[in-house]
Amino acid sequence: MERGIGGRVRGAADERGAGRVRRPWRTVRRVVLGAAGAVLLVGAVAFGIGYWIWPTPDPRLIAAETNQSVAVLHSDRTEMTRIVPPSGDRTMVADLHGEVSRPMRDATLAAEDISFYRNPGFDVAGILRAMWAQATGSAGGGSTITQQYIKLATGADEHSYFRKFKEVVLAFKVTNELSKDDILKAYMNTAYYGRGAYGIHAAAEAYFGKLPRDLDPSESALLAGMVQRPTENDPAYDPEQGRARWEYVAGQMQRHGLVDAPADMRLPETRGRTEWKQENTTGTAYHVRQLALAEAERAGFTEDLLQRNGASLVTTIDADAQRAAEGAVAGVGGPELHAALVAVEPGTGAVRAYHSGTDTVGGYDWAAAPQQPGTAVDPVVRVAQVREGPTAVVACDGLDCGESAQASPTDPDSVRDTAIRLGLLGDEAGRADVVDLLAGEHPLSATDFATAYAALVDGHRARPHFLAAIVDRDGREIFSTTPDSRPAFDGDTGRVASGITRTIWPEVRPRPAALESGRYYSMTAWANGFTSRYATSIVLSAADAENKPRSLVDADGRPLPGESTAEKIWEQFMISVVE
Repeated sequence: MERGIGGRVRGAADERGAGRVRRPWRTVRRVVLGAAGAVLLVGAVAFGIGYWIWPTPDPRLIAAETNQSVAVLHSDRTEMTRIVPPSGDRTMVADLHGEVSRPMRDATLAAEDISFYRNPGFDVAGILRAMWAQATGSAGGGSTITQQYIKLATGADEHSYFRKFKEVVLAFKVTNELSKDDILKAYMNTAYYGRGAYGIHAAAEAYFGKLPRDLDPSESALLAGMVQRPTENDPAYDPEQGRARWEYVAGQMQRHGLVDAPADMRLPETRGRTEWKQENTTGTAYHVRQLALAEAERAGFTEDLLQRNGASLVTTIDADAQRAAEGAVAGVGGPELHAALVAVEPGTGAVRAYHSGTDTVGGYDWAAAPQQPGTAVDPVVRVAQVREGPTAVVACDGLDCGESAQASPTDPDSVRDTAIRLGLLGDEAGRADVVDLLAGEHPLSATDFATAYAALVDGHRARPHFLAAIVDRDGREIFSTTPDSRPAFDGDTGRVASGITRTIWPEVRPRPAALESGRYYSMTAWANGFTSRYATSIVLSAADAENKPRSLVDADGRPLPGESTAEKIWEQFMISVVE
């Protein structure tokens, strides 16, 4: 009985002890719940205040404010060209259902916000994804069409929690003040679709030369996908990325039952990128502009955002070097003959001079186009031989270098490793790629060669780039490019590069300089080389109106001595920039 009584006494004591243990947890729980309640209360109050004091944007006023030009500048900030939305490039859609085809409306929902007609202007899951992306610095979206319209209307695109909070408040307010059709119409009137086209009316004209009401499902899928990345999603600019984006939107339309016969959808052909408007620029300036704009877009600055805020692009192009390039190339080109030039600054990868080989705005960019290098790859073999050992290569001079290089057996793995280090082959290149490279069949561009020769100057392979900085309308820098450079060789990379160049080109000492030429049959001719200041590549190409290769001929139709002509261009340019 005593044990029983004792047991009851001990049981009571245990219960009192357990109560004491549980009380701290109750306190913690109350504190947590109280804090959460306070946060919700503060958030609700802030939401209400914002709803009351923040006005909703007027679609027509915002549309008019986007019509600002973007200056494209040389590295010294003198003007090269401008991105100017032409007058009359915006026609407001007044009747959404009467003026915009059903497929275009459906494609917009499929691409951006399939729950648009059901949500209150924002999506909680999307907001959480955006907050996580903001906290981790990762890529991620979650904005509804209404939120995107608010962002377009206010021009606020900074990555901050306050901006996102204000965007949600205004999206909710707009949803209560406007019908869903009016919001969708405002979005489609304000969105930027690339090619200088603001609004769906201008976009339909820019891409297909038709009215929005006549857009079919395939065309609608392409246009709806353009808003995300207006330059790179354009199939005429980047065929691979453009097709991937179109397939995504078309797939979303099929997934949500918005097309009756998805098998009939095909990636549509578009008009030329500049066919719908007049461009106040040259062919080369246009290509530099587009290359710099693509880099800005990858950094988060779309053409739409730049125009909305009156920003300017500062390129890496040196004004004096560019004039020298244009002077060296002048008189060489013809209807079917194209002379392209790329000059890269060793160590930084900054492209200081660029000629695309065409005077046609929006024409083919011969400087960026991969072409068969032929014997122009022979110096790569000699670099590989030097890296194998001091006795593997015979120093040579001028055009005889290629023949001596061909005479010495070289390990294909050494060639592969060397080509990868110089940026002429990708990391995943296999034996077949090496075979093609040694045969002069692996396509390379003038930009590729200029980058490779730049790596031989100081031993660092830098990614070529055209965008130096972005400045606001007051000239304040809001973005600058950090050079992406890495050692090309193991160990003391600069010393290794110097040893290679001294071995292959002993006659250029003490001043580092070299010039090599090559050709692919009679269709392309190359002149590649470097000084301590620039690594420069010249490529001469011949092609008909459809860009099919032709033999190199002069203005009188006689065979052109391609290699010597390319060398003369290279020498004229390099003498001009060195002096």
